[in-house]
Amino acid sequence: MEILWPAIGISIIVVFVFFVLAQHWQRILRHHSWTIRRLTARLQELEAVGDPEFRRRLGQALPSPLEQVLNFSLRLDDRFWRDTICTSAEDLAFIRAFGSFLGSVKIERWRGRSVVTVMEVLPEARLAGWQTRTMDVYFEDGKAGESLTLWELPLATPRGTSLHPPSLELLLRQDSLELCRRSEFVPANFEGTQHTDDRAVFLRVPLDPARLAEFRIHHPSSGVEEMPANGNSWQAFYSGGDFQVGYEWQLSIRDLEKKSDWEQWKIFESAPLRAASD
Repeated sequence: MEILWPAIGISIIVVFVFFVLAQHWQRILRHHSWTIRRLTARLQELEAVGDPEFRRRLGQALPSPLEQVLNFSLRLDDRFWRDTICTSAEDLAFIRAFGSFLGSVKIERWRGRSVVTVMEVLPEARLAGWQTRTMDVYFEDGKAGESLTLWELPLATPRGTSLHPPSLELLLRQDSLELCRRSEFVPANFEGTQHTDDRAVFLRVPLDPARLAEFRIHHPSSGVEEMPANGNSWQAFYSGGDFQVGYEWQLSIRDLEKKSDWEQWKIFESAPLRAASD
């Protein structure tokens, strides 16, 4: 009996130790099993992201990104009204009393569409307030002849309700802005390709930075333009005009697709140091 009781005690201790170790290893195995399941699920998610069909559905569900923002302004001086389009005193009085003058045009280029905001100065008869119009624009690829009239200014008193008077118009095309004049009275419901034959184009401003290179200017407010190492900034400013015709325009383009790269990699070159002997 003296040997039996110590043996029973030792056996109980050994069983308890094995029980504790078994519980510990069971917890470790459960944790490892949960970790493996999580890693397997995340691997499957990564494989799904790489699936072209999944990316296509995800792209359709996400809102289209804003790619570019363009701001255009136009100034017409007295020479334009007096000499270029030969406006009579009577018609000029009509224009000032009833015409809305162009303030600015903002074009937001999203993927697949554009949103155009036109600001106009209302006629003097309406206390010369501001009016803002916004429109969505969808141009089909391959249809270069498509255009949208953003702004229209009648140049003469209408001759009845069935005739459209001569007018000054700003047209938006896929790759340019055009200022033109429709010179003859035409039926109010006149539409079609031959409609463009009645327009005289005074100004055509391309909206492609590559075609705007000759009009590039520094920032209008600072006179200094930040340029990255490759000379391709995410924002650019352009200006042009014709003194003989009597107009001046300005255009700014902000390419938001380049902005993140520009903010990450922009380099400001310091001015060269002058030698002490200079």
